[in-house]
Amino acid sequence: AYLLPSLVETQFVLWGAATAASALPLNPLLKAEEIASLCRASGAKALVALGPLPSTEMWNKANRVKELAPELGALIQVGGEKAIGDEDVHLLADLLRSSPPQLSFSDRPGLDDVAALFHTGGTTGAPKLVIHTHRNQLAAAYGGAWAAGASSDDVIVNGLPMFHVASAIFCSLAMFVAGAEVVILSPAGFRNPRIVADFWRIVERTGATIVGGVPTALSAVVNVDPQGADLGRVRMNVCGASLLARPVAEQIERLTGKPMREVYGMTECGGVI
Repeated sequence: AYLLPSLVETQFVLWGAATAASALPLNPLLKAEEIASLCRASGAKALVALGPLPSTEMWNKANRVKELAPELGALIQVGGEKAIGDEDVHLLADLLRSSPPQLSFSDRPGLDDVAALFHTGGTTGAPKLVIHTHRNQLAAAYGGAWAAGASSDDVIVNGLPMFHVASAIFCSLAMFVAGAEVVILSPAGFRNPRIVADFWRIVERTGATIVGGVPTALSAVVNVDPQGADLGRVRMNVCGASLLARPVAEQIERLTGKPMREVYGMTECGGVI
């Protein structure tokens, strides 16, 4: 299981856990009790969380979850200094350094083994777990890459959280399948006001070819002056999660000169429409 913002390490943890065992991405905004319940239901044996840092309570919440679900045998810390004398805490950086550079385990997953357990949003009651198999995720990723016409020439900006299937499947795995580059828009994604303020300059500087976000994020960036940013490499705009207001879609299309495509991820099957 992991409680992490959008980091490079989040990608390592998600796909590494899915390969070697099964991954449980968690929304850090859920209550500790809800997170503990999901961990128990999934049979999670370890919890990866952002270490103690100013302005975030993620590490405190992870420790509370460990109290509520003691079957979580270990806490794996990302960032920060390890607490002295805490034998149940491991630093992810140390574990990565001590790992062999290749997949050394013999028990490789099959196509129909469980790769990950994503949870629903909890808008209609307690969050519920849904199973993704390897076949399921790979089919969705390949389909998403094919539908987007993605290739190794593409660069996508990803400001969505990594407990979200659109971020994990379409904006990450589908792009990796195609050999494209994924630009992580800071740990907080579009919740970071600097990302919104500098969005079009980031698009220019990274040479982004696929630009997108959720409706609230796109509604914010259309009001940002591009300040002459060269958006000539953009070939497609994408939006997901909910219906995008037509005026916002039209404004994005005017800014980039390229069409808007609405993309919907489905937690229940990892699919992409």
